Amino acid sequence: MSRFRLLAAGSMVSTFGSYLNMLALNLFAYQATGSAVGVGAFLALRLGSGFVAGLGAGWIAQHLPRRAVLAGCHLAQAVMFTVLAVVPQPVQLILLPVVAVTAGLLGTVSGVLLRSSVPDLVGPERRVAANGLLVTGRAVATAAGFAAGGVLVGWLGYRAAFAVDAATFLAPALVILLVPMPFTRPAPVSDPAPGGGRRPGYLAWQRSALVALAATPAIAMIVAVRASDAFGSASHNVGLPVYATEVHPGDPAGLLGLFWAVWAVGLIVAHQAVRIMRRRIGDAYDEPGRTERGFIIGTCVMSAAFVAAFAGLPVPWMLLVAMVAGIADGFTEITYSTRIQAEPEPARGYAFGFTAMAENGGLGAGMLVAGGLIELWGPLWTALLMHGLVILLTATIPARRRRRAPVNRPR
Repeated sequence: MSRFRLLAAGSMVSTFGSYLNMLALNLFAYQATGSAVGVGAFLALRLGSGFVAGLGAGWIAQHLPRRAVLAGCHLAQAVMFTVLAVVPQPVQLILLPVVAVTAGLLGTVSGVLLRSSVPDLVGPERRVAANGLLVTGRAVATAAGFAAGGVLVGWLGYRAAFAVDAATFLAPALVILLVPMPFTRPAPVSDPAPGGGRRPGYLAWQRSALVALAATPAIAMIVAVRASDAFGSASHNVGLPVYATEVHPGDPAGLLGLFWAVWAVGLIVAHQAVRIMRRRIGDAYDEPGRTERGFIIGTCVMSAAFVAAFAGLPVPWMLLVAMVAGIADGFTEITYSTRIQAEPEPARGYAFGFTAMAENGGLGAGMLVAGGLIELWGPLWTALLMHGLVILLTATIPARRRRRAPVNRPR
C-alpha cells in the first residue's frame, strides 16, 4: 500500500491537470472560435475519442506492458501540453482538435489500466482501500483543478496554464517508471493458443469480450447503469451554470465553485464512510451481491440529489444537497470499481474498457440532449427528466433480476 499511495498521489496530480486543462481548453476553444458550437465540437471530439479508446483499452491491458503504456500516456500528454504552451497562437488553434483527440484517448486508456491493475498492485483484499484512495485523490484534484484553472488563466494566461498542465503529467510518469510495482505481465500474442494454432487477433478478442460481458449479468448491469448515469449527469453539468446565473446573478461563478467544492468534500467523506463500514462488516463488504446493491442505491441517491439541487433551495440547503451528491458519487465509484476488480483477467480489463465506453458515450449523448432541453424547459425539468430516467432504469434492475432468478418451490 505504501507504493500504491505514491501511485495514487501521482494519479491525483495528473487528475488535477486533467480538470485544469478541461477548464482552460474549454475557455480557450470558446475565445478562439467565438461560439458555443466550437466548445461543443471540442467536447464531442474529446468524449468521442474516449469512447473509441474504451474499445481498445481492454485489449491493451491484456497484451501490452502496463507500466510502459501508463507511463507513455502521461509522458505523451506532458509533451503535448508543452508544445501547446510554446507554439504561436495560430498553431495552437490548429492543434486544438489534435489535443482533444489525444486527451480523450490517453486519459481513457490510462484510467482503464490503472483501475484494472489495482488487485495486482495491492492484493484483492485491499482493493476497497485502494479505490478509496483514488476517489479521495479525484476529489481533491477536482476542486483544486477547477479553482486553479480560473486563477492561472485569469492572472497568467493560457500559456502558463498549459505549461503547468504539462508538469502535472510528469509526476505519475516518474512514479510509474521509478517505483517498482507488480503490474500484470502482458499475454504473449505470438504464443500458440491452448487448442493449437495462433491466439485470436484483436477483433476475435473483442467478440469474446462481448460474449463474456453478456454472460456476466452483474457486469453488464454496471455498464448499462454507468451509461445511463453519465447521460443523466449531462443535465447538471450543462444546467448548473445556467441555474447559478439565474439564482445568483451577482456571482454565479462563486456559487458554482462552492457547489463543486462541497461536492468534492462529499467524495472524501464517502471514502471514510466506506472504511468505517468495511471495518464493521469485514470481508463481507466485498461480496459481489452487497457491492452491486450498494452501487444501485448510491446511483439512485446521487441522481435524486442532483435533481434537488435545481429545486430553488436556499444556498445552505443547496450545498447540503451537493454534499449528499458527492458522498453518493464517491460511494458508487468505489463499489463498482471493487465489483469489477473481483473479476479475473482478462475479463477485468475488458469490463473497465466497456465501462469507459459507456461513460464517454452516455455523457456525449447527454450533452447534446441536455443543451436543447434546457433551452425549452429550463434546468429543473431537464434534470428531472434525465436523472429520473436514471432512477427508473436503476431502481427496476433488482426486480428484473429477481424475476429471472429460478424459484425453488416446495413439492
